[in-house]
Amino acid sequence: MYFFALSPSKRYLKRYRTVKKLKKLTWSEFEYLSKLLFEEEGWKVTENAGKGADGGVDLWMKKWRMSAIVQCKKYEDARVTIKVIREMYGLMYEYKVDKAFIVTTSEFTKECYRFVEDKKIELINGEGVVKRISQLIK
Repeated sequence: MYFFALSPSKRYLKRYRTVKKLKKLTWSEFEYLSKLLFEEEGWKVTENAGKGADGGVDLWMKKWRMSAIVQCKKYEDARVTIKVIREMYGLMYEYKVDKAFIVTTSEFTKECYRFVEDKKIELINGEGVVKRISQLIK
């Protein structure tokens, strides 16, 4: 019989397996959790160097020949609006990356989902974060 202990990253992620727990994180803790989540999914992740105004990008990522940017939105009850999604769409072209992710503890408006239908933008709501964590720590 084999016993595999969880990595430190997976142990950290395991603590936040509900949306309620995600919403208790600070914005910087949520960015850190998002970084760990993407790293566990095989991305090489770099945090934005300046913790001040980040220009809309919180994480820079590479995986094989693909590059991506991430915006993390830690909200209690407000939904992420189309304005954020449009900004990320513009940043994808400005920085010449292949994909963008917007990760939130909350939800997205319906308009956001319609906008990304034919674009390489992935929206990950609070339930989506929880689901990804659960899949990693099985």
